[in-house]
Amino acid sequence: MDAFLTEGPVADCLPEQLPADGRAEGRVRRGARAWFVFYVFWLAGWAGLSLLLLGRDQAGDGRALSGWLLCLMCFYLSLCNSFIPLPTAWIVLLAASPDFVLLRLAWLHAGLVSGLAALATVVANLTEYHLMVYLLGWGLGRRARRAAAYTWAVRHFDRAPFQLLTLVAFVPIPVDAVRWLAILRGYCRVRFGLAYLLGRGVRYLFLTAGCLWLGLQAREIVLVQLGIIALAVAARLVWRLRPARAARPSPALFRSVG
Repeated sequence: MDAFLTEGPVADCLPEQLPADGRAEGRVRRGARAWFVFYVFWLAGWAGLSLLLLGRDQAGDGRALSGWLLCLMCFYLSLCNSFIPLPTAWIVLLAASPDFVLLRLAWLHAGLVSGLAALATVVANLTEYHLMVYLLGWGLGRRARRAAAYTWAVRHFDRAPFQLLTLVAFVPIPVDAVRWLAILRGYCRVRFGLAYLLGRGVRYLFLTAGCLWLGLQAREIVLVQLGIIALAVAARLVWRLRPARAARPSPALFRSVG
């Protein structure tokens, strides 16, 4: 899969500090076609496998329905990003619920569901990464990088980019601005994907383990998803209603910027 994530040697992606002059963006644009070919085959594979398992379920296979739900989860989560902002917790909880346990050991089932869910989320976010780079290539990226606010944001982002992206991936509240900043910054796709794999993997592991421990049913899963949506909406309202002065960086931070 590294062939789809990097152009040239993987070592080119290892430094944390990348130039914000668009050179990394150029490498991503050249590799976007290969990524989207992979993405189409990825989605087609999960769709085909889900249809196969659905047929086996209709033939009387007792575990086929659980496998079908896992495939449906992977297909669904692979679509969920800023361009298709669908709720994600409900299908992870449903796949982990006691009614659809695929493996006899609960901790193995929780690990399987959380691992596949995290991987599908990484694919969705890397697809967003390539789409954003393509859109930014029409001149918007260059204009954004000349803004003083971008210089201020990158200065803070570069202190711990991997840790920040991992934290953003873990929290249940969407923080799209940090992900977009990483894309605009030209942050390495390998590190970007690994940060989301780690953050979402831990988040989904908590969700699946809690679902199995509490024995959540469909009604409780819907309530959990509604609670997460309410939390996200409240966070966005607080952000929009914050005082205007607090939202702007101090002009003193940019006196040294040419």
